[in-house]
Amino acid sequence: MSLKLSEEVALGSVALSELERCALAPLIVVVRADDNLAWLPPVAAGGSRRTETCLTAHLGLSFSLRCGLNAILPLQPDAVVVALADQPFISRHMVNRLIDTYKRSPELDYVASANEGVAMPPALFSRSMFTALQELNGDQGAAILLRSGEYKGTVLEADSARSFMDADTFTEFRAISREWSLRRSEKS
Repeated sequence: MSLKLSEEVALGSVALSELERCALAPLIVVVRADDNLAWLPPVAAGGSRRTETCLTAHLGLSFSLRCGLNAILPLQPDAVVVALADQPFISRHMVNRLIDTYKRSPELDYVASANEGVAMPPALFSRSMFTALQELNGDQGAAILLRSGEYKGTVLEADSARSFMDADTFTEFRAISREWSLRRSEKS
């Protein structure tokens, strides 16, 4: 998360800053035990961000997901949004579409983003899926549940495949850095 997209911008801070502009309260940021948190931007004015350290994050994605859920469940939410901090091109508009769709159709188990019809994060999960999310193991992400056919949901196609670029490898990070530079030069 602390890899730099530019001199002043860390990879993880971009998605987190977008998420803070959405109607998410509280915003739970799950981090590894060895994370120095240098990538975290300052908390937005009026923000309700909370950082949760996941001591078992190294065991797989499901452990981080469970940690985040366990942190929010005492608040008895109707739904949660799951997003990845290494996706710097997700947008507030994208996340708010998930929330708005769910508000109009609260009978849905999930509302997910999609790239060419394939469901992926960010995604909103209703309370009906919390147990299934907590039962995931190892490096299984929630995508396995979205593709299972057991749950009623909808997928919202994103405006651009760029929204789903993530930095799982250094090669992917370099591609993100190039795209980031192009976008900044277009805005200048």
